[in-house]
Amino acid sequence: MRFAIPAGRARIIAGAVAGVLFLGWLSGLGPARANETRVPAAASGPPPAARRPAVRRQRPAPSRPPVDCRKVKCVALTFDDGPGPYTARLLRMLAARHAKATFFLIGGNIHGREAVVRQELAEGHAIGDHTWSHPDLDNLSEKQVRTQLTRTLTAITRVTGRPVTLMRPPYGATDRHVAKVARRLGLAQVIWNVDTDDWLDRNSAIVAHRAITRAHRGDIILMHDIHPTTVRAVPKILRGLAKRGFTFVTVPELLAAHPIKPGRAYFHGEDEARVRSRDKSS
Repeated sequence: MRFAIPAGRARIIAGAVAGVLFLGWLSGLGPARANETRVPAAASGPPPAARRPAVRRQRPAPSRPPVDCRKVKCVALTFDDGPGPYTARLLRMLAARHAKATFFLIGGNIHGREAVVRQELAEGHAIGDHTWSHPDLDNLSEKQVRTQLTRTLTAITRVTGRPVTLMRPPYGATDRHVAKVARRLGLAQVIWNVDTDDWLDRNSAIVAHRAITRAHRGDIILMHDIHPTTVRAVPKILRGLAKRGFTFVTVPELLAAHPIKPGRAYFHGEDEARVRSRDKSS
């Protein structure tokens, strides 16, 4: 059996279908449905969650005029055995008083604290090599001494991209073999002449008192930023030495009056002519 649709009704049905299709096409131009995710045409590459986070560049510290320790009452604060869990706090304390210091790093402590090492340099401090694992170097062979120093040199250079010219033998223990290796690596040995004994007396007041009362012009002061008691003593040390008229400089600034010789051991600023060398042949 065949059904015939009158011509008039066919035109009405065709018009209705066309209207529905037209409305559907218009809806595609409007806002996306609630359950539909749209990617903007300008977006490209991986989704935001998969993109590498932006790297925050370390801003360099404002530069200060060069310090001439022949004319200014200088002292060099030095910190061994870091970077450690309190080093970032120490850097904030130094920055608050625009004080510069020198950090002698243990190579084995650098991993995981690379940003702190870069911050030390960015804020105008100096960095030196304090061996990889803090052994008594004068009990080692020349080959072992070289390995201890070169591993840390490599770690520092990889992190900072800067050369290293200073080293500090653990315990201040050095001999002609250590001096020989240091000389070949281009490293001057930096000892000290004011010891706060902060490793022995974990008392901030005692440490601060020793640093403030024992310091003289051109001195190199030994401390350790791995001890929280030492870090807590630093604000008092800075205030006390500033009242005595001291300017806080890095070891290179302290020794700038004369060329620093690799291999030689420095105990004091050259501006006071109290540099000594344990290795007389160097």
